[in-house]
Amino acid sequence: MDMAETPLVSIIMNCYNGEKYLREALESVMAQTYQNWELIFWDNQSTDKSAEIFNSCNDNRFKYFVAPNHSLLYEARNYAIEKASGEFYAFLDVDDWWSPEKLEKQIPLFADPEVGMVYGNYRYVNENKGTRKTLYKNHLPTGRILNELLEKYVAGLLTLVIRRQSFESLDYPFEPQYHIMGDFDLVVRLAVTWKMDCVQSPIASYRWHGANESLLQKERHLSEMKKWISDMNENHSISTSRRI
Repeated sequence: MDMAETPLVSIIMNCYNGEKYLREALESVMAQTYQNWELIFWDNQSTDKSAEIFNSCNDNRFKYFVAPNHSLLYEARNYAIEKASGEFYAFLDVDDWWSPEKLEKQIPLFADPEVGMVYGNYRYVNENKGTRKTLYKNHLPTGRILNELLEKYVAGLLTLVIRRQSFESLDYPFEPQYHIMGDFDLVVRLAVTWKMDCVQSPIASYRWHGANESLLQKERHLSEMKKWISDMNENHSISTSRRI
């Protein structure tokens, strides 16, 4: 790719006491074959060595920000995005990692101006059992796939790249009251008006280690799902697509 084909990608990494796996996540960003990126690191007032690990990486594309107050995860993601300069947003949490060619495979799929998001398949790595598997065996949907996403949600945040223009077309960014399911809410709202493309091969790895936030916050996840269903029943474009 020449520079005209390599727009800036802002990689959003939110961290709260993520020292255990952080270095591996950071190294997977530095290993990207696609070079035109910046890493927006939002430290949600960590008390461990996360900041020290991040600042030990010698790359001027790494940008460190510390939250003035600890906040829920999707409020924190919004704060991080406010610092981003790229034409595209990508997301990586501190306990996951990317394959080297992730961004290189995804960015060309935005040649279609109607594509607002690109996602991909990924590997599920069980840290405790030492096992890994490709999560989706069947062909993943592309195009205008709102109904498919409501039927079976397959767009893992660690694989998502979102066009800045599509993100800014929404009435509001990530719902700041969400801690667990803010990405699901965002992608569904985007899918109302934007097409979605996909890299069918695995481009990232999700690490299950037993202390994942979604596991520790099951009651919150349930309450957020109830809120989302209530809110979306008021959203005509979504509620009429499929009964939710």
